[in-house]
Amino acid sequence: MSEGEDNRPAWGKKLSNYVPVPQRFIVAAMGFLSIINNYTLRNSINVTITRLVIARNYTNETTSGVCPKEEDDSGQSTEALGGEYDWSQEMQGYIIGSFYIGYILGHVPAGLLSERYGAKWVLVGGMAASTIITLITPLSIDHLGPIALIILRTIQGFGSGASYPSCSALLAQWVPVHERSLLGAFMMGGGQMGTVVSNSISGALLRYTTWRWVFYTFTIMAALWIFFFIIMCFSDPESHPYIRDKEKDYLMLHMGRLGRNHNQPPFPWVAVFKSKEIWSLIGAQIAHDWGFYVMLTYFPKFLNDVLQLKIMKTGFYSSIPFLVFWFASLGFGAIASWVIKKNINHATMIRKIMTFIGATPSGIFMVIAVYVGCNTIIIIFCFSVSMGLMGGFYAGIKLSANDLAPNYAATIMAIVNGIGSITGVLAPYSTGWITGDTTMKEWRAVFWLALLILTLPTIPFCIWGSAEIQDWNEPKRD
Repeated sequence: MSEGEDNRPAWGKKLSNYVPVPQRFIVAAMGFLSIINNYTLRNSINVTITRLVIARNYTNETTSGVCPKEEDDSGQSTEALGGEYDWSQEMQGYIIGSFYIGYILGHVPAGLLSERYGAKWVLVGGMAASTIITLITPLSIDHLGPIALIILRTIQGFGSGASYPSCSALLAQWVPVHERSLLGAFMMGGGQMGTVVSNSISGALLRYTTWRWVFYTFTIMAALWIFFFIIMCFSDPESHPYIRDKEKDYLMLHMGRLGRNHNQPPFPWVAVFKSKEIWSLIGAQIAHDWGFYVMLTYFPKFLNDVLQLKIMKTGFYSSIPFLVFWFASLGFGAIASWVIKKNINHATMIRKIMTFIGATPSGIFMVIAVYVGCNTIIIIFCFSVSMGLMGGFYAGIKLSANDLAPNYAATIMAIVNGIGSITGVLAPYSTGWITGDTTMKEWRAVFWLALLILTLPTIPFCIWGSAEIQDWNEPKRD
């Protein structure tokens, strides 16, 4: 059947008259919600673990390294509420970081499958696996112990690894380049909003219910997303049964196609790994991910262990920087889209500028935050500025896979994001090791290290990074 031919069923043509919202916006919105659910499922342990482990009793040697406990209405200091599990800081790091072992391994298979068979069912399958694991996590904690929890979270990570490659494939199939900065930043920014939802809801649930309901609540949310995504979304415009004719014409005009290239040559592995543009992109991804994962996995523990906040405040305050991050990523995305629409030749420049903004300036504010004493408001402000600046990455490197190779965007995203996710293992492990006594001095070392890693690997991208389509995007067949 020729490209652009109307092969929709009769019911689809009729239904298209009643769906006024362009389908590419629906796909972007559902992709955004998919990443939100991905993050609520993976992050469900991050706040909850503060109420699973035995409360830390600070010795005289370490008391000077933490802030005073909050006082209740009577002026008495409040005692930290702990759980029954005697897990060391290192063990907590292993539990949090084990997710990313599977996450790394899940990326490339998901990218290859998304390009070959379409992103829809790859994304659904990965989300379903992660949802089931989250549902049985309380059982593992209660009866199987930390080793079983580590294994389950590794499996969960493998399923969640489908998220970014699949969403990148959806962007490549649905969104023209001049809309990609804004819609791409919106979709990929679901991670920040997912962290906001996860941390704030977790704090409330831990305050008013048992910790098990954190996992059950996010399981229900993800299951609802799976149901509606199956009904509403499709891998590409060609396979969509009720896309409107007006949108089909628009996409054909700006993208030159409606469906995937089912006959494209195999992925050009050699050309990709010989490309300095790819290696500079990988370096910038590693930089971003290190800073992001330190904040994502350990910021609630920093607020709980060092500032010694109550659980409701821990959940609320730990969500604020990520809310700022999300709004900033949209703002940076809008600016990038405006610049590129005015002159597409500026795409490379804007990707580099946005990536730099998200790197060194972001790390500087992380360091400032741990030198202002115990003033909670100033600390949250500094971390919020830091994460807001990090939003530049989402109009920068996060869209480079689509810029460099639209035909292979899912696998490029899988390679880059997968390698970057190694930091999801290393950052929690190293943070748990550095913060053995959970003092402010130790946390300063954590954020100095984050500044260093945010800066150095980003430099090659600012030199060799590109938004130009590469020659190997259209490899010749033998």
